[in-house]
Amino acid sequence: MATDLNPSPSEQGRAATDRRTALLRLPDLTPEVVGAWRDLAGRAAEANPFAEPETVLPAMRHLADRGHAGLLTVARGARLEAVLPVTWPVRVPLGEGRSVPVPVLQTWVEPFQQLGAPLLDRDAAVPAMAALLRPGTVPGIPALLMRYFPENGPVAAALDAALAQRGQRAVRLKTYERALLLREGGPAVKSNRRRRYTKLRESMDAMAADLGPVQLVDRSDDPAAVEDFLRLEAAGWKGARGTALASRAAHAAWFREVCDGLRAAGRLELPVLSVGDRVAAIACNLVAGDGRIHLRSAYDEDLGDYRPGAQLVRHWAETMGESHAAWFDSLTVPDNELFNQLWPARRTLSTVVVPYGPGGRTATALARRAAEWRARRAGA
Repeated sequence: MATDLNPSPSEQGRAATDRRTALLRLPDLTPEVVGAWRDLAGRAAEANPFAEPETVLPAMRHLADRGHAGLLTVARGARLEAVLPVTWPVRVPLGEGRSVPVPVLQTWVEPFQQLGAPLLDRDAAVPAMAALLRPGTVPGIPALLMRYFPENGPVAAALDAALAQRGQRAVRLKTYERALLLREGGPAVKSNRRRRYTKLRESMDAMAADLGPVQLVDRSDDPAAVEDFLRLEAAGWKGARGTALASRAAHAAWFREVCDGLRAAGRLELPVLSVGDRVAAIACNLVAGDGRIHLRSAYDEDLGDYRPGAQLVRHWAETMGESHAAWFDSLTVPDNELFNQLWPARRTLSTVVVPYGPGGRTATALARRAAEWRARRAGA
């Protein structure tokens, strides 16, 4: 089912106009395909590092479930016009720890990739999206489930326009918001946020007075900072719950490869808050076009009274005007108290289902059940 990105001379005329949709597996991702993929990322209508080679290839190597992962692609000649990482099937819970697999294609956003936008060629966003959603690309798959799908942008507009052309609409199972920081044009900072900033600055001053000089530096060029992150996160509550990256060897391997790849591309940020020689807090941010995405953070829980993790969030908010970033996505759950209090803007996302054809309604109903089950788990 691989897309041929190097058509024969007899096919070149037809390939110049035809858009071909295919599902690619890891063995299909030759250097030529990866090069075309990376080129698409550079001209995407909407940036999404979680649909790019630097994050997806390590995920396919370390996190794929029994090989059920790949790229849904649209090619026009040797040029890729759309890429969407996907997995299958969707597992629908039956209760009492039981579940049933449903043959629905879904965006691959787990466990760390909480942004489900496809990469679309900015000069062909609507036709590329239409080809991406073409029924029959994957035999026996009646629907596509897209989680963490960003609304109010060019990708959402392309989705609705492409479906409208064939008299369809996407089904939004749920819509929610998460904290976003904007350099310009965002909501005004309210008095309660100003008070929170003031208290955090006082905590920073107290930490310096009690423990020594406080510094905030970007260690993105230092591979040792990645290991510091893994150790610090594993030493805290995430390690105790088994959700730290270092709790699973495959997750840690994914994280190391992602950091190595983004560092080489100049798109990694590892801000570290230190007190003397002690790491108080560290975060991992990804550069996404003219914005930033906060992937994960960790802090020294022995210094919890000084709120070192919150100090990083405060710093980004107070220095946004000095950075080159136009926006900063928190990548948090909707009810995250810290980011919601300090970052006043919001990013709207949805869980979207696109029926492909016969059986799509049943698949949509089952996908809705799975989405509701995940929402209950997240709120538990």
